[in-house]
Amino acid sequence: SLDSLFASVDIISPHTKLTADTHHCVNAARLALMPKGGWVINTGRGELVDNAAIIESLDAGHLAGYATDVLDQEPPPADHPLLHHPKVIVTPHVGSRTFESVPRQAQKSLVNLINALAGHGVI
Repeated sequence: SLDSLFASVDIISPHTKLTADTHHCVNAARLALMPKGGWVINTGRGELVDNAAIIESLDAGHLAGYATDVLDQEPPPADHPLLHHPKVIVTPHVGSRTFESVPRQAQKSLVNLINALAGHGVI
């Protein structure tokens, strides 16, 4: 089960689509199951993680750190609590940026533009 997974790992990184069932799947109850000193790394979707639970666990000394490339609000407001927490690493949603992905994204954008101008659906 997901709960037994949390109880058995030092690092967890959720990679799933965001649905009603996966919203805040990383929450206070599951973080409490993790061994002390664990890390959460989120490069999936910002809403998979309950930010308030992350901050509470970090401040209590249970989690050692949190690293994320995605936030629940993008772009985040300047006062977003994760941006200023000393145990949090936030990158600007560039986890998918690679030498290969940039040309593919440009090509897909161009195909979508041409299709839209021609009255066809986008890919």
